Amino acid sequence: DPDTGERPTGGIGAECRQALANLDAVLKAAGCPRDHVLLCRLYIPEVSHWGEVNRIYAEFFGAHRPARVVVPSGGLHFGCLVEVEATAWVED
Repeated sequence: DPDTGERPTGGIGAECRQALANLDAVLKAAGCPRDHVLLCRLYIPEVSHWGEVNRIYAEFFGAHRPARVVVPSGGLHFGCLVEVEATAWVED
């Protein structure tokens, strides 16, 4: 959470929602709508989390379906359960 510097409580679902909210804030600051996202790479500690992350990701993007890579990566920095990397295009 950028306001508190803390991870949200509630497990992978809460962390996924926060990570996507953080992505949304960056997109808005750049004047970039969600449908300009071309690719998302999601790092999760293990593939067993895929179903919940996939559901939340689909809710976030709706009908827009950017290319996606999910990387079961083992432990993430600071004990986080989700990390999101995105590539988007911004109009001049």
